[in-house]
Amino acid sequence: MAIKETTTITHEQMYGGPEKEILMANVTITAGKALEKGTLMTVTGTTAVATTSDGTANAILAYDVDATATAATVYVSGRFNRDQLHAADGDTVAAHEDQLRDYGIYLTKNL
Repeated sequence: MAIKETTTITHEQMYGGPEKEILMANVTITAGKALEKGTLMTVTGTTAVATTSDGTANAILAYDVDATATAATVYVSGRFNRDQLHAADGDTVAAHEDQLRDYGIYLTKNL
């Protein structure tokens, strides 16, 4: 009689590959709105806000934050899966892809 073991592994789908070094930074955010991991962010100095459609995206939120949070961690460089990223309502990740590239953030699609 054979023993069969079943395991479920959840793979981190955010990363797009090792070709670009992944760097993170801690930033200050304004409390009042929960943000989902993968949200495009605009960082100025040490302060960050979710990128608006007319803003410049230069970071990606690394972890979910709740509405009471005043600090967050963002990715400031690396290669990421575009399907795991989030833009503001009425905006798209594709609209910010060139901006992100200017800051060392490259997007790909995991197969």
